[in-house]
Amino acid sequence: MLGKQGWSLLSHPDSLVARILKARYYPLSSFGKATVGSNPSYAWRSIMAAHNVIIQGSRIQIGNGLQTTIGGSPWLLDLDHGYVTTSLPDAIINAPVSSLMLPGQRNWDLDALTDIFNERDQALITQISLSSRTDDDVWYWSADSRGLFTIRSCYKMLVYLSEIPSSNVWQRIWKLKVLAKVKHFIWRAVVNVLPTADNLRRRQVELSSVCLICNAADESVVHCLVNCSFAKSCWLLSPIGYEGGCVYFVDWLERVFARCSSDDCDLAAMICWSLWLNRNSKVCKNRNGRLSSVLNLAGQVLFQWRSVRKVQLFDNTFVSSSHGAVC
Repeated sequence: MLGKQGWSLLSHPDSLVARILKARYYPLSSFGKATVGSNPSYAWRSIMAAHNVIIQGSRIQIGNGLQTTIGGSPWLLDLDHGYVTTSLPDAIINAPVSSLMLPGQRNWDLDALTDIFNERDQALITQISLSSRTDDDVWYWSADSRGLFTIRSCYKMLVYLSEIPSSNVWQRIWKLKVLAKVKHFIWRAVVNVLPTADNLRRRQVELSSVCLICNAADESVVHCLVNCSFAKSCWLLSPIGYEGGCVYFVDWLERVFARCSSDDCDLAAMICWSLWLNRNSKVCKNRNGRLSSVLNLAGQVLFQWRSVRKVQLFDNTFVSSSHGAVC
């Protein structure tokens, strides 16, 4: 949602909210060049957390070319890098894109492009179609075919640009035969956006970083779901077993996917979800459940969900008479 707010500030600079924030945080520049600044509000810090992503995925659609500078704006059709890469003198960097068009026409001056730009920039510029029906230069979102910013397209762009985790991990997550909310939870754990103590402190929230369950280490995603002494005991009692030595949750998940069957992977996702519910109960109500309660909740919820869809639950070697209890 904050990404949408950032996109709105960039694409609609004349809106009331954009003008208020501009007067406060970037009076002499644009949102594209804005910084967090000194003594920012929590809302502004949160918007700026998505700033780099917004700028990376935003491009300018050239109309008359008068509002866009040649070297200072992302107007080329390249998702990885929308700026020109040719080394240019300041006079050309600050010149409008309209100066690259034939006088009085909406066509590129091909001779000028050949003289000024390298092959990469020439090819990208000539791919831009100029229309006489469009006057102003406007921002558009390059990761969406309609040019509109959406959370879904932003996520896809981040996956495309990111090397970790691998696409195989994403595929395995979405193919898990568990509740949709559990898949979404695992995705949030992988991209490290769960409100653990360390993540909240990075967002300037004042609180202790120590895990409230074990009081032995800082609370991160991998600590909460894997390395906490309580979580470790749960894994040792489950059919999954404990997989230690992982710095990031995605590393642990890749190991589980590599060595476990599909049913065990489903159960592992459910146990992570149940551990998170137990963590929330401790944080909000100061109640810490028993190991058996956490494991049985994971198994029973999965059993009930699969029973509705008439899907075989678990191997009979660890299904007890309580229908889904793990221990």
